[in-house]
Amino acid sequence: MEFRQIRYLLEIIRGGGFTRAAETLGISQPSLSIAVQKLEDELGVTLINRQERKIALTAEGRAFFERACQIEELFKGTVHEMEEFRGLEKGEVRIGIPGMLATHYFPALIAQFRELYPDLKLSVHSAGANSIQSLIESGALDAGIVSGHELPDWVESRGVIREEIVACVAAAHTLASKPAMTLEELSHEPLFLFSEGFFQRQAVTDAMAARGLVPNVVFETNLVPLLKKVTAQGGGVSTLLRMAVEEPELKAISFSPPLFVDAVVIWKRNAYLSRAARTFLEFLQGAEK
Repeated sequence: MEFRQIRYLLEIIRGGGFTRAAETLGISQPSLSIAVQKLEDELGVTLINRQERKIALTAEGRAFFERACQIEELFKGTVHEMEEFRGLEKGEVRIGIPGMLATHYFPALIAQFRELYPDLKLSVHSAGANSIQSLIESGALDAGIVSGHELPDWVESRGVIREEIVACVAAAHTLASKPAMTLEELSHEPLFLFSEGFFQRQAVTDAMAARGLVPNVVFETNLVPLLKKVTAQGGGVSTLLRMAVEEPELKAISFSPPLFVDAVVIWKRNAYLSRAARTFLEFLQGAEK
C-alpha cells in the first residue's frame, strides 16, 4: 500500500466521485480507477460501491476512511515537523475566530503577536463556532475560538476571555432607558440575532430555553456590521458582546441576571501542532485578561 493510493481514495470520497477527484489530483479518471482497484485487490476488500449512481462506501470502506484520515493527518504533521527541523518554513498559524471577537478583541492581540514574531504568518478564518470546530477536526485549522460550553471530547482548550452579553437596541428605542432586561422581556420582542452556529446566539437561546422561553427571531445574519445597522434602524432587539457596542446610535442593556460567555481557544487533542501554532497558543495564554 502506498500513501498515494490513500490520498486518491480520500479525494474521491471528499469530492463525491471519480471525475472531480481526477481533476483535483491532475490525473486521468482511468488511472485513478486503476489505482483504487489495485488498493482494493491488495486489501482483499471492496471499499467503494460502484453500483450506485453516487459513490457509496462499503462497511469496509467506512472503516478504511476513518483510518486513512488519521494516516493523512500524521503524514502532514510529520512533513511539517521535518520542515521545521530543516528550517524550510517560517511558520503559519491557521486560526478561526468568530466575527465579533475578530473585530473587537483580536486586532490588538494580533498586532502584539506580529510585533513579537514578525516572521510568522497568521491566517484568520472568520466563522461561527460550529464551523470552526468542524474545520479544526478536519485539520483545515490549527486552532479556533469558541464558547467553552459543552466542548467535544476530541479537543483541548484554554480560556481566553469572559465577556458580558447584552441586549442592544437603537438609542431612540422605547427600551433604551431600561437599566436592565430580563430574558422573559426579551422573549416578547422581535429579535435580530446571529445565524445559528455562532456561540453568542447559542448562549442566549440556551439561557432562554432553560427558562422555557422561545425567541421571536425575525432577522438573522452572520455579519456583525449588518446586524448593528439593522438594530440601529429600530424595530427590534439584538444581542451583542458589550465590547462590540461602541456606536452612539446603539444602546447596550445588561440582562438581569447578567449573562456571560466564556470564550476559549481549542485545538485537536493529540494532533500535531506546528511550532508556529504552539507559539501562538502560548502567546494567548500570556495575554489572558
